[in-house]
Amino acid sequence: MELFGFKKLDLKKMRILQLIDSLESGGAERMAVNYANALAGRVSFSSLIATRKEGALVDQLNNQVSYLFLDRKSTFDASAVFRLRSFIKKNKITVVHAHGTSFFVAVLLKLTYPEIKIIWHEHYGARAQQSRLDNITLFISSVFFSSVFVVNHQLEVWVKNKLAVKNVFCIPNFTTFETENQRLTSLKGNKDKRIVCLA
Repeated sequence: MELFGFKKLDLKKMRILQLIDSLESGGAERMAVNYANALAGRVSFSSLIATRKEGALVDQLNNQVSYLFLDRKSTFDASAVFRLRSFIKKNKITVVHAHGTSFFVAVLLKLTYPEIKIIWHEHYGARAQQSRLDNITLFISSVFFSSVFVVNHQLEVWVKNKLAVKNVFCIPNFTTFETENQRLTSLKGNKDKRIVCLA
């Protein structure tokens, strides 16, 4: 079976890492957690690494997901890259699913550990209005991507035209509903006289 650019895909044997810069409450961050949780129990190993900053979403990780905070201090933090490489080797990870700007540390990892495959997941819709020149680091990095996931068709077209990768797939975001530890939001103000702004 070939799926997402991988030949002879056997989901049960896959060992996958979700890579994200932070676990603050943002869209890409939420999706990284959703993917890690959704894959737990369905693949051989599901894990998540936050590279730069932790946040509230760390509490939303399924207890079957292996988690590490990398505490990356700078763009070219060699010690962080080698801590990441050590985690990858120890847990025999085969696929790094890099969300948003975390693609760069994934590429640094691949330069030191070529065996891994990188899937880059772009959540930033406004990139579809940018030029290749605006994204020269991303363009060069895309040579190392096995596949790219995007959240809408405009981004799909942009990636196919601007980046050096053939396998591009449009996968809409999904939500999960947790029944345990649900937090209820209490809104200030008067009933039927509130305005709520959602990103």
